[in-house]
Amino acid sequence: MTEYAVDQRRIGGLFGVDENARRLMNYRYAEDICMKTGAGWAPTCPTIKVKWRLPEFAYDDSVHQLELGKRLPELRVLEGADYSQPPTLRGSATFQPPNEDFVAFVREMQSAGDELMRVTGLYRVLKTHLAVNYRYHAAVTDPVCDGPTVRILNHILVDEEEHLRWGQAIYEELADTPARRREALEWEMHLADLLTAAGGVAGDDRPPTA
Repeated sequence: MTEYAVDQRRIGGLFGVDENARRLMNYRYAEDICMKTGAGWAPTCPTIKVKWRLPEFAYDDSVHQLELGKRLPELRVLEGADYSQPPTLRGSATFQPPNEDFVAFVREMQSAGDELMRVTGLYRVLKTHLAVNYRYHAAVTDPVCDGPTVRILNHILVDEEEHLRWGQAIYEELADTPARRREALEWEMHLADLLTAAGGVAGDDRPPTA
């Protein structure tokens, strides 16, 4: 008889339970930063469609960090879990930055006062980096035993792809002169250097020291 329901997944992946949980707590921290940064910048952005879009995407980011938090108790992160709720709603409020260098990167990104520099930092640097890491995590974790994480990350990526498409489009509008584009690219390189020095959102990809 023909086997129609072919499952090509294989048990096994790069991350154990503790490493998976650590990364998800780092992702929650980053999503919280995206949410608070976008919402905080919105009132002082002069371009109306930027002012409207930032809080809309901040709402998406708040949903992302809640969904990641729901997975944490299943990965033995019990701090902050509400046991009065059923298991599917019993999320953990725990999140953490990968290291202090990542916190320094975030502070520098948030220091931007110019609208174009804000878009550059949040969308071309941080959110682009997060999307790459989410795709990587979903691809290399155990697709069977860690299926819930894969599903959560894939759902988040649907939003992030929309965010990045908009971010690139508004970047093209705001970087409307060679001088402005050069300024934005220099800021992007500066932030990318800080993010690389921190080892990224997972904190485990630092450049070798001399």
